[in-house]
Amino acid sequence: MKAGQVAGRQDNRMGIGNLKKRLQLRAWSRYLRLASREHKLRYLFWEATLSCNLACRHCGSDCSSGKDTRFELTTEEIVGGFESIAARYDPKGIMVGITGGEPLLRKDLFTVTERISALGFPWGMVTNGFAMTKEAIEKCRATGMHTITVSIDGLKDDHNWLRRNEGSFDRALGALRALRDKPFLSSLEVATSVSRRVIDKLPDIYAFIEKEGIRDWRLITLFPGGRARNDEDLLLRPEDYRKLYAFVRDVRKADPPIRVTVDEEGYLGCEFEREVRDAFYSCRAGIEIGGILAHGEISACPSVSRRLVQGNIRKESFPDCWESKFQPFRDRRWMRQGACENCAQWWICKGNSLHLWNFDRNEPDVCHFNCLHAKERV
Repeated sequence: MKAGQVAGRQDNRMGIGNLKKRLQLRAWSRYLRLASREHKLRYLFWEATLSCNLACRHCGSDCSSGKDTRFELTTEEIVGGFESIAARYDPKGIMVGITGGEPLLRKDLFTVTERISALGFPWGMVTNGFAMTKEAIEKCRATGMHTITVSIDGLKDDHNWLRRNEGSFDRALGALRALRDKPFLSSLEVATSVSRRVIDKLPDIYAFIEKEGIRDWRLITLFPGGRARNDEDLLLRPEDYRKLYAFVRDVRKADPPIRVTVDEEGYLGCEFEREVRDAFYSCRAGIEIGGILAHGEISACPSVSRRLVQGNIRKESFPDCWESKFQPFRDRRWMRQGACENCAQWWICKGNSLHLWNFDRNEPDVCHFNCLHAKERV
């Protein structure tokens, strides 16, 4: 199927009348309640550094080359954190996702990855590719990397515009090609931050990724945080969300050579749930996903507000914190206020993903359900 043919088709079967999907969502809601009570740690973000070799327009953490890294965790502090987790849980069942900033700027990165691999943790990395040299790729292999995600945020002009660097696209593409077909990787993924500038160019990006021989493409919607908070050139409008999800739904139905999925952002309603990703919506932050931030803070994914930090590995054990805290993540009733207070979708949405929650307004910055289906009721 040609990429240009995938957008814009409608499927009338996916509306409010889809009783089967509504029943599946009810079962999914019960599963999520059980998962919250069990809170088994399955994925651990490590924010390796806030330093970055780029200063992208959309950065939610406001990272740059000028960041002061003197107070970031030392080698022994972060390894000690992983050791405490391995002593309590089976490390083989916990995937470590290394992020930043740009992880490759951390000088002891491969010392740390070697040691966490020795503990039994599988690990992967998200990178802008700018510093992915042949030497770095060899160190990735030698220290046990399993997966890697390279950011490609559009074709050349759009990518360079978003990344504010005229050479960034060529460097990212070079990294992608150098990593392609490496036998030590179980997954090589392209991640695209979908801005308003590229919403109508998704078929072209799809064709480019297919031509490059990449088999996993993850689309990420930009949220109003960090540098992107008030940037109208970046943030999607309601009609843009519908374009995006219709595109992905139609691509997936065509059984394409590329596995296309949308990053978990929010509850989409019956029309698009399970059509644009492999599972129904859930925010697993603090339930199955934990995080260790650059200065040792214990939280969930790095995009979640620092107001939800639960501790610091410099003062307490991550496993102790994971077992005794994280109540705001696991009991979301405190979010039933503002626009969410009387919403009929609360039973499944729970206020949308935690990183979208605006603590000043006490409501989500983005309600995907309202963007897509203002009149639908599940």
